[in-house]
Order: sequence, then C-alpha cells, then structure tokens
Amino acid sequence: MKKLSLFFLSLMCITLWSCSDDENPAIEVVVNFSDKLTDPNSSFQPEGGEVDGYYKVVTFTDTRNLVEMPSYYSDWGFGGGFTYTNISDKTTPGYMNLGNITGVGRSGSVYLTANSNAYTPAYVKNLDVSKYQFKGAWVTNSTYAYLAVKDGNDGNNPALVRKFGDGDWFKLTAVGYDVSDNELGCVDFYLADYRDGQSKVVNAWEWFDWSALATADHISFELSSTDSGEFGMNTPSYFCMDGITLVEK
Repeated sequence: MKKLSLFFLSLMCITLWSCSDDENPAIEVVVNFSDKLTDPNSSFQPEGGEVDGYYKVVTFTDTRNLVEMPSYYSDWGFGGGFTYTNISDKTTPGYMNLGNITGVGRSGSVYLTANSNAYTPAYVKNLDVSKYQFKGAWVTNSTYAYLAVKDGNDGNNPALVRKFGDGDWFKLTAVGYDVSDNELGCVDFYLADYRDGQSKVVNAWEWFDWSALATADHISFELSSTDSGEFGMNTPSYFCMDGITLVEK
C-alpha cells in the first residue's frame, strides 16, 4: 500500500510539473488598423508633417498605440515608409497600385504596404518595450513588385525591369536595433526565390518570424534583389505586411 501511495504521489508531481508551462502562457497581441479606414479601396491620407527631401514625413500608430511607423508622402500620394490600405487590386501594374497580390488583408480588411529604401526607410517601433517583445508578422508581395518579378511588368519601363529567371531572388531583411540604434541582428525572408531549381514568387500571406529580434526597440526593413544595376535595385522596393504580433513579457 505504501508503494502504491508513493506511485500516485509521483504521478501527481509529474502531472503538475508537465502542466506548469501552460499555467501562464505568453499573451500575444496582434496589431491591426481595422478602424482606420471606412471607404473601400482607400489608403491613409496624412496631413502636416515635416519636409524630408522630396517628401513630407509623418508617423502613425495602430488602433491600440502599440507600434509606430513612418509615412512619406507628397502631393501625388504615398512615397515610402509605410501606409495602411484596403486596396484589393491584384492586376494593375505600377507604383500607383498599393494593393497586395492576395487582394485581401491577412487579419482584416486593412493591411500595410511599404516602400523601403535609403530615402524612405520603413521601420516598426515598439512603443512599450517594458511590456512587449516582437514575435513576427505576415508578409506578402505587393501587386507592383509581384508583376515586375513574375512578368517583367512594372507598369513603367519594361526595358529596365526583367522577368526573373534561374538564380534570381528578391529578399526582405528585418534588422533589429536597440533604443540607442545599435544593431542587434537581422533575419531574412525571400519574397521571390529562383535558386536551386525553384520558381517561387510569394502570392499568399506567409509568416515572417522575428523572434531573433524580440528585444528590439525598432525593426527596419531592407529589400535586395539580383535584378540590380548601376543605380541600385530595379525590382520595386515594395512589400505588404499584416498581423504584426507582439508578446507580453
């Protein structure tokens, strides 16, 4: 009987130990912009801002003020950084189309479109690093970049942008920085990959894991491509993002 009691006591301890990790699961928070736009096929229309080169620049936040990001714009519209939109156009080439190739958002009707380069950098800043860490986000190709890569059609200069072939790639890199702008590391995501016999151009929402950059104060985004020339990358420096996810510490 004593041996039996010890057995059940041991079993109970094992059960309690195995469940202990589930008692306080990490709480995830998904950033969204669902209440920011009311009209269909529309985008963020910034006002004010400071002049930065050819553009004015403002920063905006999500519905719950969890993250902040920049938006560059001019009289003709979006110039770079990030904007939020619900455009569903999957077929029109060119930079005026801010839609993504899926035609819909991943976690709602409103999602983010970015144009990130040296002149209009796109970044996401964690507004409460004492409470939250970065986990990741869903990404996909913009219609603009997708048609340029897949068909060689950027809606502007077919002699400049070429259709991707063997060995080509189009890569999104997330770079994490601390509050003092010291680099913490980086992670890559291929928006198009024609290496090693592949011919993939992302046309669905796919998860981009930022766990290696979890403690970053802000994450910036860089784009690179094998289709580059004397003046830089020929592939449009656009991508789309949705469902930025934070985890409570």
